[in-house]
Amino acid sequence: MAKSPNLIARGARPSAMAVGADDTPKKPFNLVQFLREVRAEGRKVTWTNWRETWITSAMVAVMVILTALFFFAVDEVLAVAMHYVLRLANAE
Repeated sequence: MAKSPNLIARGARPSAMAVGADDTPKKPFNLVQFLREVRAEGRKVTWTNWRETWITSAMVAVMVILTALFFFAVDEVLAVAMHYVLRLANAE
């Protein structure tokens, strides 16, 4: 890779220089081609059926409820512990 003397003189790091960059013009954006490619990729997607979606949603709901109960229990235990610690600190 040939380093440009102008970039080196200005203190540019070699990683900041474009590797293999040439002055070829960039291809113009083609909206029709883009939409065709999007449609083609959309056809490759495997969509779940209604039953799988329902089961997965139910499992997520159960896990959210269990997690909420766990954090509620931990919060209550810590609140009771702090209550006793503060009561001991106040009992002179």
